[in-house]
Amino acid sequence: MANPTITDQDLAKRSLKSFRKLSKLYKNNAKTIECAVKEDGTVFQLPVSVLGNIETILRNLAEGKNSEILSEAQYLTTQQAADYLDVSRPFVIRLLESGKIPFKKVGRHRRVLFSELKNYEEKQQQIALQKLKKLTEESQLLNLY
Repeated sequence: MANPTITDQDLAKRSLKSFRKLSKLYKNNAKTIECAVKEDGTVFQLPVSVLGNIETILRNLAEGKNSEILSEAQYLTTQQAADYLDVSRPFVIRLLESGKIPFKKVGRHRRVLFSELKNYEEKQQQIALQKLKKLTEESQLLNLY
């Protein structure tokens, strides 16, 4: 996949602003959103549940990054898992071997289910939020905040 052009990035930046407004407007008020193509009048509907994914794609494009849509049932290589978590491949292998993320072996190669990777990421975010909350409470008790 080729990297986004400057023109694509600029268009994505402009579209992202409008899309965020649209997303906020419809996120809690509808199940579907109806879209129309100006040039030929084609009309189609999108489930509101995909708005977050579209916003992510536009944000990545605006930043000059490529996006990829993954199924939760898709298996990733250790390198793909490392790229997703933004960590090194050896770190991912240590997570797998320590049992923190379930995996399967295909021959000599480890494969990680994308849904398991997301579960791990969500757990790590919850732990970080709990620690931040505890730190905030302690700093308030000590009148540091």
